[in-house]
Amino acid sequence: MAELKYLPAGIRLHLKEIFYKITDNLDKYYYFHFEDIPTGLKAEKLLKNENIKSIPVPNEIFKDCGVAILSKEKEKIKSILDKNNIKYEIWIKEKEFKKIEGEIEAKTCQL
Repeated sequence: MAELKYLPAGIRLHLKEIFYKITDNLDKYYYFHFEDIPTGLKAEKLLKNENIKSIPVPNEIFKDCGVAILSKEKEKIKSILDKNNIKYEIWIKEKEFKKIEGEIEAKTCQL
């Protein structure tokens, strides 16, 4: 379970995920995964004017809580994150999720 201060963000991300699953095919996106919730929320804020979607990190990527940023513009998002020294991994979903770039040590969000 995540720290209580991240509960509103978690609820918001889960609601957005439900909406996106109804209105879009999320398999077409690159999934950016971050080392912890604060970094994911920072990336979300930084990228708010880009064509992104933010959802809870899928369990297939990381079984604990976290933030995933979805985008079809991999190089553009990488450039912005790199410029701001934000570490990430990039995943794609074919039949299963597959990491294609990056190496982070994701931190648990257990209380």
